[in-house]
Amino acid sequence: MDFIFVLLYGSELEDMIILLSEEDAINQSKKNPNARVEIFSKNNTLGYTTTYNYYKNGEFIKNS
Repeated sequence: MDFIFVLLYGSELEDMIILLSEEDAINQSKKNPNARVEIFSKNNTLGYTTTYNYYKNGEFIKNS
C-alpha cells in the first residue's frame, strides 16, 4: 500500500508539507514536536484518504 505523509504545522494550506517517505515523516515530527504528521493511504478511486493515524514527536499514534 502506498502512503503519503502530511506535516500539519499551522492552520493555513501553505503551512502543510507533503512528505513521501516514512523516515522523513518521523524525522519531521521529531523536529516539530508541537505538530503532527498525518498518514494518508492511496486508494483506487479518490487518490489518497486519511488513515486517522499520525506521528507526533517521533511516535506513531494509532486511532482505531
